Amino acid sequence: MDQKALEICRSVLAAIGVDAFRYEGYSTGRYGEHKSAGVTLRFTSVLTGETAYAIFNVDLTRKRTTVGGKAGAPLPAGEFRVGKRSQFCKFWQGAGLPLPERMQRFHKCMGKLSSILLTGEVKKDRLNVQSLQPVIITADQARLAVLGHNLGTTEAQLGHKEGTTSGHKETAQTHALHGLQPIRTTCVSNYENKLTRRDDNKTASITDLPTPKSPQDQSVDEWLEAYSST
Repeated sequence: MDQKALEICRSVLAAIGVDAFRYEGYSTGRYGEHKSAGVTLRFTSVLTGETAYAIFNVDLTRKRTTVGGKAGAPLPAGEFRVGKRSQFCKFWQGAGLPLPERMQRFHKCMGKLSSILLTGEVKKDRLNVQSLQPVIITADQARLAVLGHNLGTTEAQLGHKEGTTSGHKETAQTHALHGLQPIRTTCVSNYENKLTRRDDNKTASITDLPTPKSPQDQSVDEWLEAYSST
């Protein structure tokens, strides 16, 4: 996945029809007529390979005197300062990246931008910093874009297959568990009823019939007839 990450991202983005930019690096300087201090982030388009950039306003001078230098002195090359309410700080947090321990140390963690893909409004080759944000693509969007209509067909076929195979097995088990038990219960019930009826009939027939003679008082024919009937 690590080796093919960019290729996979490119394929998904191309299928969806969305471009994204990956971070390449940054530099600090003073720009424009008024030599305003800023930090420039450089990006490359994932789909076309074209470059773009975004400039955020920052501070490039020391606010106070420290061991490193006096207040108002230029910061070392590559270092910059931003406030918690600055556009750069909002962008950083909007990208889901953790803030550094100190606001003066953003320059030490700029590489973390390489872990995300960004999108935004581009005019010529400059990105609007207020529109710059991470690209968010859901798994469903990716599947639909890459597989297209085949997704529905595949899922339908899979679902039908699973429904047929799994469903029939579950139906058979249902009959075995829920259908067999009532049959057994019914059989036992009927068997008991039959036994009860037999006993009732037997009792009734014994009550109605005359008391049989003892074997000693019976003739041979009577004894044989009684034996055969039993």
